Amino acid sequence: MPATTEFQEERAELDALLRSGIFSRAPNLVSFLTYVCERYFQGGADQIKEYTIGVEALGRGSGFDPKQDSIVRVEAHRLRKRLSSYYCNAGADHEVQIGIPSGQYIPQFIYRDSTQGAALPSTSAAEAEPVLDAVADQCVAGGSQDLQTVERPAPRFYRKWTALLAAIGAIALGLMLISRSALTHTTHLPPGGPEIWKEPSTGPVAGEFRMLAGYHGPPFTDRQGHTWTADAYFTGGRSSAIPPDRMIEGILDPHLLKAERSGTFRYDVPLGKGMYELHLYFAETEYGPGNPMGGADSSRTFRVSINGVVKLDAFDPLAESGAPNRLHERVFKDISPDKDGKLHLVFEQGSGPAFLNGVELLPSAPGRMRPVRIVAQDRPLTDADGVFWSADEYFSGGSLVLRQNTILDPRQRALYRGERFGHFAYRIPLAPGKYRLTLHFAETWFGSPESHQPALGCRVFNVFANGVALLENFEIAKEASVNHAVIATFRDLQPNAQGVLSLDFVPIKNYAEVNAIEVVETE
Repeated sequence: MPATTEFQEERAELDALLRSGIFSRAPNLVSFLTYVCERYFQGGADQIKEYTIGVEALGRGSGFDPKQDSIVRVEAHRLRKRLSSYYCNAGADHEVQIGIPSGQYIPQFIYRDSTQGAALPSTSAAEAEPVLDAVADQCVAGGSQDLQTVERPAPRFYRKWTALLAAIGAIALGLMLISRSALTHTTHLPPGGPEIWKEPSTGPVAGEFRMLAGYHGPPFTDRQGHTWTADAYFTGGRSSAIPPDRMIEGILDPHLLKAERSGTFRYDVPLGKGMYELHLYFAETEYGPGNPMGGADSSRTFRVSINGVVKLDAFDPLAESGAPNRLHERVFKDISPDKDGKLHLVFEQGSGPAFLNGVELLPSAPGRMRPVRIVAQDRPLTDADGVFWSADEYFSGGSLVLRQNTILDPRQRALYRGERFGHFAYRIPLAPGKYRLTLHFAETWFGSPESHQPALGCRVFNVFANGVALLENFEIAKEASVNHAVIATFRDLQPNAQGVLSLDFVPIKNYAEVNAIEVVETE
């Protein structure tokens, strides 16, 4: 085994690379690079395999199967691009440079002729980070072919930097600046440099509080009429925008979640005295089929603590939601400020960086979650009894429609004007407890002059709650005549392990439908 002193220059370059800041928000890349380099320095290059990297560097279990889990290949790809970008910019004049050859995981150490090498225009790591991958593609495409790599004990080789490489560096820098300018303009992300939240001199947040994590634009008012503020009260992590063409399923405003904060970070939110209901919003937009990082369930897990108590451990938003780009909302009741008057939310990396898209805090009564009331319409409404109903949300599948016909009872007519129909589901987030579910139906299509079809026998469907049948072969027109309300109530329902009451409306003949849903905690 070679002595570690033989790698003094290589170790110095590794240390300089880790101190540069380009990996400060990519802990997986730090673990990956440190592991393979240390193995190499210790003479164990033959032990650098996809399996050992996954288990020993990236925290996968002993049952890790590289054929089923692509985490090592994904992180290796990211690392190669990050290294190439760094050596195209801030590290261009380093005598020793580190690379991970394509198709391999053993590090290689690259040497340059310092008397002839021209350093490329440098950019700070913090400024470069949002577009490192794009710049790396340019550098690799244009300049990597001139590099000569060596491994000890072979003699050192030197390469000459040409005017072509300098031109490539200038082009890469230009592309980076253009990309950064466009990103900042379109997503309201802060300029390069560390993000620092300076708490204003004002007191605790008042009443209801809604915040979009990672978002740095003006306040945003959603279709429910709720206003969401920009990111605040954070320490650590980084902001990144959700691409504007990415639509989030299960939310009334598919672009409500505009960004995320990721890494290892915390929020310290000043709260007034009392009890609150906490809602944490997650949507996995990086991992999963069709997303940039690929992978599937278990690609990213992390931990969430509230006031020092772990509430979500080995939390996997992709698995919990059941699909990428789908809202997963976790609800916690009986939340109060800690002794210092603040709510402390801590997000710690697990197998991947933690992330968060939004926070909602609502004053609530002790021991009870606030009722959930949803009307199948695109705008919220207040009924004749003064009860507020949120616009349609938490749905997947089906279609929303407003009917010209509605029920005959004038007091409740507005509640039954809209319906969701088809084959659809609602994933309603709830805190642990027992709940009363009320479903509101009315047959306002079949039997109407517009449908030209009779009411009876035209619409039959089933309704399930977390897989248990609530209504079988249900026919609204059999329960009541056309344009009359049918109300079905079910008691002692509980959310599943994912904190969700999943309601599935499954057609038997024509389409299922529902007009409104109410969920109230009973104990």
